[in-house]
Amino acid sequence: SHQPFVLLLILLASLLVLAPEFVYLRDQFGWRMNTIFKFYYQAWTLWSLAAAFGVALMLTNLRRLWNGLYNIGLVLLLFAALTYPTLSLLTKTNDFNPPFGWTLDGAAHLEREYPADADAIRWLQTAPYGVIVEATTPDASYSDYAHISTYTGLPTVLGWPMHEGQWRGGYTEQGTRMDDIQRLYETSDWNTAQAVLSQYQVRYVYVGTLERVAYRVNETKFQRFLHPVYQNGNVTIYEVP
Repeated sequence: SHQPFVLLLILLASLLVLAPEFVYLRDQFGWRMNTIFKFYYQAWTLWSLAAAFGVALMLTNLRRLWNGLYNIGLVLLLFAALTYPTLSLLTKTNDFNPPFGWTLDGAAHLEREYPADADAIRWLQTAPYGVIVEATTPDASYSDYAHISTYTGLPTVLGWPMHEGQWRGGYTEQGTRMDDIQRLYETSDWNTAQAVLSQYQVRYVYVGTLERVAYRVNETKFQRFLHPVYQNGNVTIYEVP
């Protein structure tokens, strides 16, 4: 019988849900939100497996089950549980009419919004591995910033500052990275720029749309001292020797 294993799944999931009631990791937010996220994700996975077994068990005993009045409550509970999944389909699919077509490609929006970046990302995905520097801002979270690193898998000097600080329990490790990146792009002095590149062992300097939005980019120094290994539209990638 598989029932002991299913009961174990239910028990473990229940313990995961109960755990944040007593213990949680104190992060920058000061409450248990992120601990709940991490624990509940696993709990729902375990419960869903147990629920699948429960549905199968119910179907195999359908005639006997319907003899009990308690099944009225079971049906009501089932319909209540299906309310959100059913109604949310319309919202999540824009009434089954997605404005940009059906896709599972999370990078598809780049072709519409940042076509030059999309092409540069494809180039970087096959380029030699190395640290890349790109634009970021204090309010970069949930924005298009750091998408070069995201879609290439290359490490970047600094991604979304708030999230980076949250993952590390503070901003100590970030240090002066944000100011250093701004200095790198805006300075006209090559020695200053070179010091930043050396400090963070940068291999690729990315200059594109978001860099020009975030900074007053002084590109002359890059053009003079670095080799452009990629250029398309308003995107140029310089390689540090």
